[in-house]
Amino acid sequence: MNIAITIILGVAGFMVLVASHEFGHFLFAKLFKIRVPTFSIGMGPKIFGFKRNGTDFIFSIFPIGGYVHVYGMEKGEMKGEPDEFLSKPLWKQYLVIFGGPLFSFLLGILLFYISIMGFGIGSFKNTKVLNIKTDNKTIQTSVLQGDSIISINNKKIIFWDDMYSYFRSEEENLFKIKRGNEILDVSIKGEKSAFLDRIVPELPPVIGQVEKNGIAAKAGLKSGDIILTMDTVEIKQWNEFVDIIRKNANTQVSLSLLRGIDTVKINIIPKEQKILDGDSVIAIGYVGALREFNIKRVNPFYGCYLAVGQSISTIKLISYQVGLLLSKKVSTKELGGPLAIIKLTGQSMNWGVNTLLGFIAFITINLALINMIPFPPLDGGQIILFTLNRIFGKKLSDRIMGFVEYAGFGILILLMLYVTYNDVLRLFHK
Repeated sequence: MNIAITIILGVAGFMVLVASHEFGHFLFAKLFKIRVPTFSIGMGPKIFGFKRNGTDFIFSIFPIGGYVHVYGMEKGEMKGEPDEFLSKPLWKQYLVIFGGPLFSFLLGILLFYISIMGFGIGSFKNTKVLNIKTDNKTIQTSVLQGDSIISINNKKIIFWDDMYSYFRSEEENLFKIKRGNEILDVSIKGEKSAFLDRIVPELPPVIGQVEKNGIAAKAGLKSGDIILTMDTVEIKQWNEFVDIIRKNANTQVSLSLLRGIDTVKINIIPKEQKILDGDSVIAIGYVGALREFNIKRVNPFYGCYLAVGQSISTIKLISYQVGLLLSKKVSTKELGGPLAIIKLTGQSMNWGVNTLLGFIAFITINLALINMIPFPPLDGGQIILFTLNRIFGKKLSDRIMGFVEYAGFGILILLMLYVTYNDVLRLFHK
């Protein structure tokens, strides 16, 4: 993607996240009749703006954040007036501060929902079992390699992931299975993921989507290509193609493809890419190609359920990654900053608008979690400070408050410089 468009998309996406976060603070402040003199998108000198209901809404020159000026939180503003922040009950103060992370999280759910309802879910209409990855004898004897799953609990299976909707954990589940020429009824009881996650479906080695301007596209791979061989090794399943690509970073691989009725030969060099594998970061080969898939449409209520589920999964993933950083299992050199976000925004757009929406949703939920860290001047830190004020029965001195907030701000600046330094090193390393 053109670098200018990538930068514009990255900045625009980031400012949407900022606006949503700050709107959460603004909304609760207004709801509790607290004065809000300024709502700024961006930092630094004002470019333009307008005033409405006592608030200056402004757009500032530096697109690196934003702020809401809640009256009564800054030095010299606390005069005991009823529309001051500290004049309100503690629970209202908490909600004003928590409103930012809350709206960031809600925006993440909304973006996932728009992606699901607007573009559907990528799935596949194949219910034939390739193998079973478990030592559980019950599972091994219930479903065999080559079986096709017809229905679960009398509900027809069309897409593979339909099984996750119809399987009931810790209850007897009636499977109707085609095994050879026979139709069998099999009863299975167990935990959903413990069973279904261990059944591997047959996936033919057919290219479904190719990343725009990616390695696969430049090498000549096209949607619909059937992979026949890789370096003379016959390929029968998609996972075989993936395994060879992952193991051959920066090494040329020769592909033989069936394109329509023609056999096509191409060479491709997978690019090295780092990914999180368990509790460590590993380097693998990457070409930017997805398997063939079908689009599954869902009703609005189930779409909402899936969007919330994706958001919760994102929180778990981010929390897990933070845990790896704190335990030093993953180096802080893997942290990315604004340049990394802009780059990844461009890459996600290469896969389409739905992928871009998912990426922005991930970033906004990440923003919500970061802001809840109990560290000034983040929202979580503000909650701690106001809680201490209430515990000690009086406001902490301006000197202490100023020292804590400036120290916290200084550390955040150093962290931002560090992750930006990581970004620059990656650019030069590339």
